[in-house]
Amino acid sequence: MMSVETDEGVWIVPTAQALWLPPGESHTVVMSGQGTLRRVYLRGAPCARLRHRTRVLMISALLRALLQRVMEMGTLDARRVHEARLLDLLIDEIASARAGVIDLPLPRDARALRAAEFVRGDPAGARTIGVVSQASGASARTLERLFVRETGMAFGAWRQRARLLHSLALLSDGDSVTHAALTVGYASTSAYVAAFKSVLGMTPGAYRQSR
Repeated sequence: MMSVETDEGVWIVPTAQALWLPPGESHTVVMSGQGTLRRVYLRGAPCARLRHRTRVLMISALLRALLQRVMEMGTLDARRVHEARLLDLLIDEIASARAGVIDLPLPRDARALRAAEFVRGDPAGARTIGVVSQASGASARTLERLFVRETGMAFGAWRQRARLLHSLALLSDGDSVTHAALTVGYASTSAYVAAFKSVLGMTPGAYRQSR
């Protein structure tokens, strides 16, 4: 599993998915578990046909085949008819790919960002908004307002997603469901399983099997 962080947020990219990063987007990549990271670079006019925001992409069979073909060729030259057609088809498939949902928007306000970093750094320790507010230097009410305004999510929902995304890395590294649940701050495995399924659409056990 790959985790990519930009100024806007954190994106989790499981196996069989990809991430589109617009030109010039500063980012950090962290890999969990065993796997191979492959990149395809686009520049110039083709980029103008794609979205200017980072997003996770579901990989269709056609898009997978196109990416594999491009990586085998190494470079596409738009001056050659066959390669120009491949490039056009690749851009069309990237532009129309269904978006994934495993992302975590980051606030820009310094106080809210401190709170976000505290939760991500110690998911189990951020049990209440009161604890987080003390670490961030902002009141609980202020944090609630800032998170809704800057991430579109209430603080509790944002914290839940942060915990679940952290647990994905643990599961990818081979941790048990119970250990992942306790590490990210859930009081019981059943509560963790219920939250995981409500956000990701499958149980942690099913996710591990799919890996």
